[in-house]
Amino acid sequence: MVFLLVNFISFSAERDLDKEQKLGKKLSEIIEKKHEVVEDLNQNSLITEIGNKLAEASEMREMKFHFRILKEDGPNAFSIPGGYIYVTYDLFDYIQSDDELAGILAHEIAHVIHNHALKQTRDNTKFTLLTILAVLLTREPDVGVLGKLTTITFLNQYSREYEEEADLTAIDLLIKTGYNPVGFLTFLERLYTREMFKPEVNLGIFQTHPATENRINYVKDKLKEREIDIDRRATTDYLNVSSKYILRDSFYTGVICIDDIPVLNLTFPKREELYLKMIEAAQNLDKFISIDLVPYEINVLVEGTTSTLLIRNNEIISLDDSETIYLRKTAEEVLKETKNKIKQVLWEFRLNMPFDIKENLED
Repeated sequence: MVFLLVNFISFSAERDLDKEQKLGKKLSEIIEKKHEVVEDLNQNSLITEIGNKLAEASEMREMKFHFRILKEDGPNAFSIPGGYIYVTYDLFDYIQSDDELAGILAHEIAHVIHNHALKQTRDNTKFTLLTILAVLLTREPDVGVLGKLTTITFLNQYSREYEEEADLTAIDLLIKTGYNPVGFLTFLERLYTREMFKPEVNLGIFQTHPATENRINYVKDKLKEREIDIDRRATTDYLNVSSKYILRDSFYTGVICIDDIPVLNLTFPKREELYLKMIEAAQNLDKFISIDLVPYEINVLVEGTTSTLLIRNNEIISLDDSETIYLRKTAEEVLKETKNKIKQVLWEFRLNMPFDIKENLED
């Protein structure tokens, strides 16, 4: 909080927020004439609620922020001077949580906090900030200056220094407002994956940002420095655990899945205790499954006719041979199959997500 306030005071001394907001209004009218604004009540309410909470944390009380959705291809977000933040409608197909959306909005708000658009224009033209404002607020602004500003904002063509400053400030805003900053990391990682494996996809905000791998690394370092637990499942739908139950001819068939892949099947008579055991197993699996699990952390403990599936020594489910008799298998066989299926799901997940987690995969 002190960091943001001190920076705001120092920036205010070299800024004219009133003129910035007038410029922002002028630029927003140009943008919204060229690009369709999406009037989706739910999505607009969402970005406004999250955005205003983050903006309030910025301590820039003299700046009124505006949040709009544009109908443009690809996941994109950008900001212009004066507190105007735009996201594309396609972005909502890429985010997996409010925390990820908050991370994107915080990043764009940070560009406004630090006046990056005008500073980058200054760096590219060698004009002063106040001169650029004066030129762009005239009736016939310099086309060259306007073009540079538009390119910088719409295509996110900031220097690495400004990009890093926005990223790190975003993390501070997220922490201050209670959003999980890991969401910003998971969004960057997922888009990085898409670039590696699906280069033909229009990645908007991502493909124009330089050195994304470096950004991911220093964001992770910042989270570790702030002692934030990097639990990617908390901000995504990674390794989603689900279950379903079918009752037929007085028998239940229960299926527990991870990412729609069945990992445990059990057929049993209509007995409430086994039905509840399956529900509890799904809850335990959801609680203890982790993307950084390694094979030796998934075990089956056998004690007589009873076998127990363990993840990091946490019990997932315990079955007796009498409870698996309708599968014509022992409890040990059933749970060892489940163990192997979980290992396979984790392996396939890791193949598609090339971020740095525990290494040394073992068979």
